[in-house]
Amino acid sequence: MKKVSLSQMIASIKEPFTPYHLFYVNNNSVRLVKINGMYHKHKHDDIDELFIVFQGTMGIKLEQETVVLQEGDAFVVPKGVYHQSFSEQGAVVLMVEPEGQELT
Repeated sequence: MKKVSLSQMIASIKEPFTPYHLFYVNNNSVRLVKINGMYHKHKHDDIDELFIVFQGTMGIKLEQETVVLQEGDAFVVPKGVYHQSFSEQGAVVLMVEPEGQELT
């Protein structure tokens, strides 16, 4: 077992849109990612994607709407739905993904 300092981990993140692994929980990887700018439009055919905003504000452009998330908000993009995450001022997001799954 290890203790993780989220503030130290956040300070060490240099590249936006690059998930940093924290630990595994029940075959899932818990990761932090900085969102800054606009990510490319994409979808995941086999998995839902969970966004939990830890710091800042971000948006997710969906096919029919844009969802704005503030600190403490969470949102799940269902599998098969095209989406594009973005943040003008920057955000730090906690994500839970199946072990070994790289989200693109």
